[in-house]
Amino acid sequence: MKSESELVSAADQNFIASFRKLVEHCAEGATRESGGIFAFATGLPLSLFNGTVVTQPTTPAELEAALQWVSGRSIAHRAWIAEKLVTELGEIPPSHGLDRAPEPYPGMVLHPPPDPPSPSAGVTVASVAGAGLDEFLDVCVEGGLPLDLAQRLFPPSFAGDPEVQLFVGRLDGRPVGTSIAIRSRDASGIYNVGTLSSARRHGIGRALTWAAAAAGRAWGRDITVLQSTPMALPMYSDMGFRTVAPYTTFTKLAPGRND
Repeated sequence: MKSESELVSAADQNFIASFRKLVEHCAEGATRESGGIFAFATGLPLSLFNGTVVTQPTTPAELEAALQWVSGRSIAHRAWIAEKLVTELGEIPPSHGLDRAPEPYPGMVLHPPPDPPSPSAGVTVASVAGAGLDEFLDVCVEGGLPLDLAQRLFPPSFAGDPEVQLFVGRLDGRPVGTSIAIRSRDASGIYNVGTLSSARRHGIGRALTWAAAAAGRAWGRDITVLQSTPMALPMYSDMGFRTVAPYTTFTKLAPGRND
């Protein structure tokens, strides 16, 4: 069994690796790493996909420089600061126009991941390959993501990356949900778990999460990582995930956006 510090390190590492992987496959993507801070930009006009991640002790000057680098691109962005570092650094993002979220953003782990249970009746999950990417994108679009952004965020090169695995969840044969597994050095992360509102409360999100966790096991990773929204927190806790790496989030939106 891994120690608590090893779990925190794996959670931080995979969180950063997920953004690095997105940037890798975005034509306008760029990263900046300095002073223990990871800053990135995909070029997409969504705050979740551009920002600054601070998981190690750093100086206020280094954070200032990273925030200036991101904000200089004139895109919506966020800053995530490990909760243990907020006392020293938490006043800097608001000085750059970023609003602090009222609740921590929980970085959760499952270690080791168990055998996944069988899905609920009528629920199936399939790994995306080849032409199946269109089905994955269709679910994203039906869930509210514009098609052009979905195509830029999840291009064929991303779907075919050996460190990435995409999943589509179906209810009675209809595609209604998605999830993504992303591998890093010490862990496998679960991302983009979503279910269409018309198909919720049928176990889709749970099945998609277990499928992504199983991908991590197949990769030989015994730590599974995810970050939870408030709505999904009870489900993940019930599945055995626990918070080890909470982050404080600060957001700056582009004019007219509320992402």
